[in-house]
Order: sequence, then C-alpha cells, then structure tokens
Amino acid sequence: MKHLFFLIFTICALSLSAQNQQEARFIEVRGTAVKEVQPDEMVLSITIQEYFEEEFQKNKEPEDYKTKVPLAKIENGLIKDLRKVGIDKDDIRVRGMGNYWRQQGKEFLFSKQLEVKITDFSKINKLSSLVDAKGIRSLNVGQMSNSDAEAFRKEVKIEALKDAREKAKYMVESLGENLGEVLSITELNDGYSRPYMAKNMLMAADVSYESADEVQNITISYQVIVRFRIN
Repeated sequence: MKHLFFLIFTICALSLSAQNQQEARFIEVRGTAVKEVQPDEMVLSITIQEYFEEEFQKNKEPEDYKTKVPLAKIENGLIKDLRKVGIDKDDIRVRGMGNYWRQQGKEFLFSKQLEVKITDFSKINKLSSLVDAKGIRSLNVGQMSNSDAEAFRKEVKIEALKDAREKAKYMVESLGENLGEVLSITELNDGYSRPYMAKNMLMAADVSYESADEVQNITISYQVIVRFRIN
C-alpha cells in the first residue's frame, strides 16, 4: 500500500513538474509607441473685470474713482468683439466668477473668466485689438488639443502591441524557437501630453499664430507588457 501511494505521489509530482516547465515557456516584452499630432483646437482664457472710468483719466487718484463700469457691460462688449472675428457664441463659456477688493474707496470689483474655443489659430491675431481694451484683465493662450485624439490613441496602442510582438518574435526566433499566442497583456500607461501655452497676450502683443505648424505638437505615448507563449 505504501509502495502504491509512493508511486501515485511520484507520478503526480512528475506531472506537475512537467506542467510547470511547460507553463514556464513564455517570453514577456515591453512594447512602446509614440506619436506626435498637431493641435487643431485651442482654448483662449480671458478674464474681464470691472473698472472705473476715472482710472483712464489723467490726474485722477484712487479716491476720485466714482464711475464704475459694470461687468455685464464689459462682457457684452467682449462677446460682440469675439463674434466680429468669427467666433461662435457656442464656443464661448463662463469658467468662473470672482471679486477684487479695492481698498481705496472700499469697493468690490467683480471679475469673470471666459474660455473661448478656437479652431482657426489665425483668429488670435484678429483679437489683437482686445489687448488694450478696458476691462480686460488677462488674455492667455492656454490648453491645446486635437479633436481626433481618441482615434490617435487607438492607433498608438495598436503600434505598441505590434512593437511588442516584433521584439518577442526576433528574440525567440534567434534561439531557434517559434513565437506562440498571446498569454496576457498588461497596460502600463496612456500618455497624452497636451501643450499649455501660458502666454499672456497683454504682456506679449506681438504673438502671431497663422497655423498649427507654429505651435507645439501633442505627444501621445503608450506602453504595454505582453506575454507570448514559446512553442
């Protein structure tokens, strides 16, 4: 009985050993892919703020400021200017509200931040008239993106998987073996580097954008670890 038990145990152990050896026949490689695409959308951040007409008059002190220009009037004027250069109303949205405490005269000056989506970068040059506009506190070129980013992401992922297979194939075949099927895929990251152009156009009025060729590209990267069976 003891001999029979020992025989069964030995057979099971050999079976498990053979199975482990078979399962150990795999190769694991890292696949990477990077693609740069031109942005076709830009967000222009504009902050407007109430002001006093006396601020722009000569020989006026803060205590003389009396005639406050309301935020609504400034906003309406800005939207009209944006529409003149061809920016649709749907591409203008409110980002936030705020206020500024002017100690001289003890007045609150309300402010509002607007975001403007621009797909024709040459329109930014047409906004140069806003640089010296009253009530415009800041005018910044911010985040850039690409409207087909999701399609580009898929393309980069496919290229990363192909890169992993190509690496595994030549490594295995160099040892006289054949590459088998995929056993597992592990995603490491999904990189999407969008350039931010934190450039205040009030400080740099000579900024000119004629096309997407003049701005920094968006970098899309992807890494994956793929395990293949070795036949």
